Amino acid sequence: MKPSPPRVRADLRFQFIAWAKQHGHNPVTGAESFVREMDLQNTALESIARDMGMKPGPEVREALCRDLAALAGESDIAVQFPPIYEYASRRGGRFRYSLMLVIAEDCVQWTARVWREMAYLGVIVGRGGGVRANYTRLARMAIEDELERASPRFVLH
Repeated sequence: MKPSPPRVRADLRFQFIAWAKQHGHNPVTGAESFVREMDLQNTALESIARDMGMKPGPEVREALCRDLAALAGESDIAVQFPPIYEYASRRGGRFRYSLMLVIAEDCVQWTARVWREMAYLGVIVGRGGGVRANYTRLARMAIEDELERASPRFVLH
């Protein structure tokens, strides 16, 4: 196991991990958005800069993004995040979704949690099967077809 980035406080790590899970990101895709949101909330990056041994400024944001994204390389952190897929619909919507598969003997059931920007939209569920089917590809095609609809059918908001 790789050691954690030394410059990121433990409480900030936990805050970031909780935020990333809530908003459908993993550390790599969420670091920049998290730091940007901290700026918008006027969270004091000065104290983070001091903790990192740096002067406040754009370099602190960049270093913080790098250190938070590096958490994805830690096995104990990485296993906490399901794969996150991005999808841009023909209607112009940009979505992120996590995918969970339950594989049975002759079929697969899927559950996808869907976000648009920072908004959680809900869950898309389905099932399918076929001889020698690539179940991940089958599920992703069905989910992305649903996201093409004017009003996707979510089972939970």
